[in-house]
Amino acid sequence: MKKARVTKIGKDTYRFTEASFGTDVYMYLLIGTEKALLIDTAYGFTDVPAAIRQITDLPLIVVNTHGHMDHMHGNHLYPQVHISQDDREVFLRHSDPEYLMGLMEEIARENKLPRFLLKLPMLRVKDTVHCEPSTSVPLPEQMYFELGRRKVSILKTPGHTIGSITLLDEKNKWAFSGDTTCQAGVLLQFPESASVQTFRSSVVSLKELVQKGRITTFFPAHQQTPLGTDILDVYISNCDRILNGPPDAAYIRNGFYACKKGAIRFDPKRIWED
Repeated sequence: MKKARVTKIGKDTYRFTEASFGTDVYMYLLIGTEKALLIDTAYGFTDVPAAIRQITDLPLIVVNTHGHMDHMHGNHLYPQVHISQDDREVFLRHSDPEYLMGLMEEIARENKLPRFLLKLPMLRVKDTVHCEPSTSVPLPEQMYFELGRRKVSILKTPGHTIGSITLLDEKNKWAFSGDTTCQAGVLLQFPESASVQTFRSSVVSLKELVQKGRITTFFPAHQQTPLGTDILDVYISNCDRILNGPPDAAYIRNGFYACKKGAIRFDPKRIWED
């Protein structure tokens, strides 16, 4: 197992970076006076637990922002992980070896990649899913984690998946948003994704927290990090174009809309809430 790549991003706050399948995945460690919180576990290809032990010996809480494999395949490295029960089904699918191997084949086809380029990472995923799984537990009923002089609120932000959450560090006004506010765009085309309208509602709720002064910065799980709050305006504008656009527009038929940044890929059959 490779040594983890660690970056200190603030007082008692660290980012772990794991690269695979041509993209970086970020995990974040937040440390209070009594406990520490790890946000996401990525693929589990690097020794993040060892890196955490070098930073802190406080009791560790682990939480997944959603149930996709690049955010939870390292769960087996920890005894217990919190995840939204709304993502329980997708979490189980992304823990199934046959499903994942088929998913990797699909990624290769969509990106027109030779299969041999994915052979090694595919085998690593297969090895990971055969590890003894951790215990998956629901999010706390109070919808926050108290780390000791550092409260981290849990915000439901359905969109990329129905059970997607954002973790808000109330002390620093930092929002750890998983795949909800990535700069290059959001993927809403999966069976487990919410409608464009639902995603817009999630973004609007985050915008309201920005306006109240509770969020100043986003730390997504991919691409540029940190990210300014102006990304929310881009997403709202792009959602509005999809929701209000002509039903026969090419971008609606194709399920893809992009203006500058904040592209949205979606299922044309699930634009509006059910």
